[in-house]
Amino acid sequence: MGRVYTVGVGVPKDLTQAANWYRKAAEQGDPRAQLNLGYAYDYGQGVPQDSVQAVYWYQKAAEQGNAMAQFNLGLAYFEGLGVTQNSIEAVHWFRRAAENKDAAVKKSDLENDSR
Repeated sequence: MGRVYTVGVGVPKDLTQAANWYRKAAEQGDPRAQLNLGYAYDYGQGVPQDSVQAVYWYQKAAEQGNAMAQFNLGLAYFEGLGVTQNSIEAVHWFRRAAENKDAAVKKSDLENDSR
């Protein structure tokens, strides 16, 4: 239902309703809903923008193996958004995402990065 309200399929687009449905599923442990609720908090879509809450939900999904959440969590640590900046944690989560074949980051890119 969260996705239905996010894009407005058969119902008017309503990001607040989307976030409510994502929360219901996220609290039941669904990693895709946790990722989507993280996005909602990250970008203030249907909920107040809150980087700490975004990281909380990304972490929940990342721990369950969701590659995009792992990438977003790595990005949060890299940029220090919602958490204390920590390049070691960032690399850890970027690698986990890469190992899950996330399209946003490739393992070879991480291994060849000279930074």
